Amino acid sequence: MLKPVLNQTPRSSFQVLRDVTFGLLIRELKTRFGSYRLGYAWALLDPLLMITAFSLIFGMRSSGGFGGVPAPLFITASYLPFLFFRNVVSKLQSAVSANMGLFCYRQVTPFATFVARFILEVIIGLVVGCVLVLGLMWFGFDATPNDPLLVILIYFLLMTFSFSLGIIFCVVCNLFKEASKFLDLLMMPLMFISCVMYPLATIPTQYQHWFVWNPLVHAVELIRCGWLAGYVSPDVSWGYLSCLTLVLLTFAMSCYRLSHRRLIAS
Repeated sequence: MLKPVLNQTPRSSFQVLRDVTFGLLIRELKTRFGSYRLGYAWALLDPLLMITAFSLIFGMRSSGGFGGVPAPLFITASYLPFLFFRNVVSKLQSAVSANMGLFCYRQVTPFATFVARFILEVIIGLVVGCVLVLGLMWFGFDATPNDPLLVILIYFLLMTFSFSLGIIFCVVCNLFKEASKFLDLLMMPLMFISCVMYPLATIPTQYQHWFVWNPLVHAVELIRCGWLAGYVSPDVSWGYLSCLTLVLLTFAMSCYRLSHRRLIAS
């Protein structure tokens, strides 16, 4: 009698992480969008409504305050990177608490939940960005990036920065439960001190050195420089953003390494 031949080849750690991440990704899609009537359209409505509202508010003063750039194009180039940053940090911050029941399976780790939520936010951000850019082009705006390589580079740094900060926030919130409320309140003022709705050049010179300590200011301004033709921001540096992102990533991985057992046990 022939016996079925079973594959006894053990899977590598990368294969296990890949399969678990894919399963968590499908679960995130169903739980986040499956319960709403409009479903996946909510991912587009949020930035669309915000960009429309800010464009109407700030566009009333004409495009002079934006260096000659039309308000919808300026707000889109600024708000999309901040929206991505905010969503990644907030989703990674709650990744462990939202998937606590799955850690009874040995293959599911907190890092897999981080990766799954991060990939989902990248996909959503890419789709939303493409739809908004096509929409602006349909309305007659020149929304194609002036320097695509610079935009891709800064977005990559911003993705790494957001991923690292989300892990750190998750660890901090696990150690101090009250920290989650403080971090949620931090996002709204952070948008206004990150030059999302105005150029860095409009800030008085004596105060600009305080703003350039904020890495989000460098990310937003550099994305504008690569996206908007003729836009120049000499006070920002991609080297500063790169070094800070590398340091933050190292610190985040160290925090996770030291506390991943505590994250599961909690």
